[in-house]
Amino acid sequence: MIRADYQPTAGSLEGRVVLVTGATGAIGEQVCRQAAAAGATVVLLDKEIKTLETLYDRIVGDHQPEPAIYPMNLEGATFDHFPEVAQRVREGLGRLDGLVHCAARVGQVAPLELYDMEAWYRTLQVNLNAAFMLTQACLPLLRQSDQASIIFTTDVSGRSGKPYGGAYTVANAALEGLMRVLAQETADNTSVRINTLDPGIVASSLRAEEYPWENPLELTQPQQVVGAYLRLLGPEGRGYHGQQLTVEPAPR
Repeated sequence: MIRADYQPTAGSLEGRVVLVTGATGAIGEQVCRQAAAAGATVVLLDKEIKTLETLYDRIVGDHQPEPAIYPMNLEGATFDHFPEVAQRVREGLGRLDGLVHCAARVGQVAPLELYDMEAWYRTLQVNLNAAFMLTQACLPLLRQSDQASIIFTTDVSGRSGKPYGGAYTVANAALEGLMRVLAQETADNTSVRINTLDPGIVASSLRAEEYPWENPLELTQPQQVVGAYLRLLGPEGRGYHGQQLTVEPAPR
């Protein structure tokens, strides 16, 4: 369990560069805005240029460090695209200190026996394959940071299993395994910290897709969990590595 009542001080991430996938999603946007408020230069990665530009304007309008926009559809990306992301960050910003994986898709809610193969592929591509390939491409740059952090956003279904969760649940289970392997491989030869983070049930378009009957106002709001991400990205996250963490939301 990791508490989300962390309030980073202004400038606590100053000089740091943080790349966030799913940047315009419910949690991704909050991570971007709060990291920028703490002084970080944020690379906004998502598929829709219009929503990326809107988020860019909000961050700049709050007089925070100017972010960088990287439009990319993870579903259609191939292994050639991910090294290009890392190279662009290196050339444009010179460093990378944080990688936060927030991009995800629910896919199909169905028993595995009846699961659509195209939905299976697309869901695993966004939730698992893209996360792995981007992490692999960015690792050399992250290793150069004195205190880099990689956060894989996961779901309790990946730790306990969930009937009819399909590729979404399988991808989350695989991300947990990916984190454990990578954390052990980097424990003795780098300062990169790697963890998974389950934010719990949070009001988002992803949640609404799976449970359209829920009232989002009755759920935990994204701003109630973002403190846990900022804790892991900042100096107070140095004690976390190779852990399966669950967010204890901040009060409303």
